[in-house]
Amino acid sequence: MFSNKTTSSENQSLGFCEDIILVEDHVESDSILSKALGDFNYRIVKHLPHCNNLHNIVQQSPANYIVIGVEIPNEETFAELALLHDLLPMPVVIFSEKHTTEAIQNAVKAGVTAFIVDDIQPKRFKSIFAVAQARFAQAQAQRKELNKVKERLEARKLLEKAKGLLMIQKNLSEDDAYKAIRKMAMDKGQTLSVVSRNLIDVLDFLAIN
Repeated sequence: MFSNKTTSSENQSLGFCEDIILVEDHVESDSILSKALGDFNYRIVKHLPHCNNLHNIVQQSPANYIVIGVEIPNEETFAELALLHDLLPMPVVIFSEKHTTEAIQNAVKAGVTAFIVDDIQPKRFKSIFAVAQARFAQAQAQRKELNKVKERLEARKLLEKAKGLLMIQKNLSEDDAYKAIRKMAMDKGQTLSVVSRNLIDVLDFLAIN
């Protein structure tokens, strides 16, 4: 895919080492990509011929990055990366000899943080991985914020439902129902959403019985 020798002085100037799980079509210890990573002080903790059960492998052999070197990623690869993104998100860098519009779209959906086409230059590794890490961190921050919004909406729904049940079953006004839930939360040292969920379960049970 590429050919580019490095010198020991260049290696030393980088001054860092990070762990890599490397996936290649053909696993060879002297492959161009694995040799280039080693020359630039990246440690390959796993060298795999495919992405099958990648999330389990990551659990057993933690790494800083997933690096994939292929002619072009297939559907199975993207499916495994999407699963990894859901269960154990981490930066993923793909070096591909070819690309298609569909492959790029699938890479984005699967949480791939860098997709390099037919241009593997060892001297660029540091910047490529730095960008991948920055994109990953940004994506995780956005994901975290989205989850917070979802949690707030869910908490709001629970509170509204709990208030409604109290108003009906205890003949309370909306304001009094809210005050009752807030008091229970303060007395128990729990959040409004936890109290609301528990209250809904109890009131639903009483209504049935």
